[in-house]
Order: sequence, then structure tokens, then C-alpha cells
Amino acid sequence: MIEFRQVSKRYGGQVVLDRVDLRLLAGERVGIVGPNGAGKSTIFELMVGESDVDSGRVERIRDIRIGHLRQQIRPGEELTPIQAYVEKAAPDLEMIRREIHHIEARLAGEEAEESRTLLRRLGELQTQFEVQGGYDLHARAAAALTGLGFRVAELARPLGEFSGGWQMRAELARALIAEPDLLLLDEPSNYLDLPAVEWLRRRLEGFRGTLAMI
Repeated sequence: MIEFRQVSKRYGGQVVLDRVDLRLLAGERVGIVGPNGAGKSTIFELMVGESDVDSGRVERIRDIRIGHLRQQIRPGEELTPIQAYVEKAAPDLEMIRREIHHIEARLAGEEAEESRTLLRRLGELQTQFEVQGGYDLHARAAAALTGLGFRVAELARPLGEFSGGWQMRAELARALIAEPDLLLLDEPSNYLDLPAVEWLRRRLEGFRGTLAMI
């Protein structure tokens, strides 16, 4: 699924990773442990392509979908309602939704031959949308947020109204509902109370993809 080949990474004069070989196979569940500054988060950043290697290479299978819980919230989302923020975890679904609406609008005025082509494409998109969980995305986002401790009445509030710890819970919900092939969780229990930890444990027990956790 992902392989490091002789990967080295440094920050300034500090060598964080030195000629590392690592292979993460489909279906594995991996824990990454070590002291602060040992390069744990750097490994995740290299896996998702947010950082570049100084030498060596990182190989990923084609079209892999990665969910990544970071320790920082994405900037510029302070005014986004918290449930809408979580639903943005699936940008490919939004692209499919837009194309479906575009085709539906075109079908009203197309000739019969063109309509058959559009209908075939519409069927393909609708199937893809269903397989990727598009029809229940809203419900899954709400379920993840309430499982992590949010009240239903809070789901329409802007992200910026919540404290940093609650924003991290939203970030965790966002990573989970993407239904990725590979889920990377960077210290996910840092901001959780016991009921939320228990909910997360049950959620991860049912996760069918590959899991790596710091």
C-alpha cells in the first residue's frame, strides 16, 4: 500500500529520518511509538505527500484514499458550520454530485441519441455516489460528531466558535467519515474524554481499511 525506500528527512541540522525502509500492507493495523521529535508525525506527512523526502522515495498504490488526523486545524474554515466542515472530508463526492446535477439539467433539452449517452453516464455516477456513501454522508457526519460528544443543537454552529480541543474532535470525525483505504491517526485520544474514547474504540474495531496510529 505504501512503502518507504531509504527515506531520509532533516529539519535544519536535525536528522529526523535516516535511510528508513518501511512497508505498510493492506489491512494492517500499526502503532508508531517514540519520544517527541522522533519523526512520528513526519512519517505521516511523507505518506500523504505534505512533506518531501530529502533522499529516497515514498511509493503509494494508485488512487489510494487517505484519511489523516493532524494535530492542527485547517486554516480558513472558522465560519464553516461544524457538520459541513466534517462533510468536506469527501471532496470527490461533491464533484460527483455536481456532475449529476449538471447532467440532469442537460437531459431536459438534449436529443434522443445524446440523452442515451447522458443517461448511461448518469447511471455510472449514481452508482459510484452510492458505493462511496454519498447518500448517507450527512447522517454519518452527524453520527460521528455526536459520538465524539457534540450535541445535535451544536452541529450548525461555526467551527471557530469551538475551543481547540473540540475542533480536534471535529477533525477526527472528518478523518473517520471519509471511509479511506488508509487511516492515519496522530494521537487521536489527546482531546477526548472517556465516553468519546470508548466510541472511537468501537468505531475503529469496525474499520475495514488499513490503520496506522501514533
